[in-house]
Amino acid sequence: MLARCAHCQETFSTERFGVQRCPHCGWEVLLADPSAPTPPAAAPTPPPAPQPAPPPAAGPAWGAPPPPPGAPWGPPPPGAWGAPTPWGHLPPGAALPPAAGEGESAPFVQRRTRGFLAAFGQTWRLIAFEPKRFFRFVAVRETSSALLFGIVSFTIGTWISLLYALLAGGASSSALQSLLRKLPAGSVDPDTAISMVQRATVRGVLAQAVITPIAGLVGIYIVAAVIHMLLLAVRGAPRGFSTTLTVISYAYGLFLLEALPMCGGLVALVWFTVAVIVGVAETQRCGMGRAGFAVLTPALLFCACLCASAGIFAAQLGKSLPNLPEGTGL
Repeated sequence: MLARCAHCQETFSTERFGVQRCPHCGWEVLLADPSAPTPPAAAPTPPPAPQPAPPPAAGPAWGAPPPPPGAPWGPPPPGAWGAPTPWGHLPPGAALPPAAGEGESAPFVQRRTRGFLAAFGQTWRLIAFEPKRFFRFVAVRETSSALLFGIVSFTIGTWISLLYALLAGGASSSALQSLLRKLPAGSVDPDTAISMVQRATVRGVLAQAVITPIAGLVGIYIVAAVIHMLLLAVRGAPRGFSTTLTVISYAYGLFLLEALPMCGGLVALVWFTVAVIVGVAETQRCGMGRAGFAVLTPALLFCACLCASAGIFAAQLGKSLPNLPEGTGL
């Protein structure tokens, strides 16, 4: 007989009744036996007898008795600090979690009540170190906050890496000047060449800094679209494109690691890939195999194209370089 899982909405075949696990998502499913006898209905309990009201407490004639000492400093009443969530307890005034089945709001969604930096840091920590827990419980319909989180993280990481590039370019100007001075006299003015290189470097860095937020937004949508198309090809996207877009947006927060010197970009890319695989598997309920195929296939194709382009560029550059005169030291 066929049974449907209430968690992932997938059907599977079984030959018995009772509690069993869904082969798709591992959720426990209870299949009731229609031939089992129905238990007799319990007899209704009589309502409790009304109790007499207690006599009014003695107090001052001008009002109610004062509260007991220390009561205002006791523990808060139930619900005063919000409903418990997978990320902790919400502060006073925070919105309640979404309805059952829709997931919990990420801490960054509650940035107005938690504080921007605190909500950003807690969300980033969950994505980086607890991606399975985060993506299993997070609400996938709050895409706008996820996009903001990814763009802010990508922009900060890229700006810091551009600052490193600008400082490195200034430090290498002296080496470039000594190299240019070894060229034959009259061929090129070292000071003019260095000034042109410095101006071009500064302009390039400023241009990249200006377009970084736009590049982050476009990159999130492109990556999400490619991965979602591959998920559709393997029937691994039952929850729609907005779910994939939310995963990519939150995982883009790991590009904050570009702020690390030297190898920050490589570390961010590898960490981002792992987080996306886990996030897609948890949110789309498609399993690690389909998620890995959808994420790693474009990544491997991109690396292959990048290596081929670098090889072609190096070959063309080697053919186009002029023959330098002897004694230049190059």
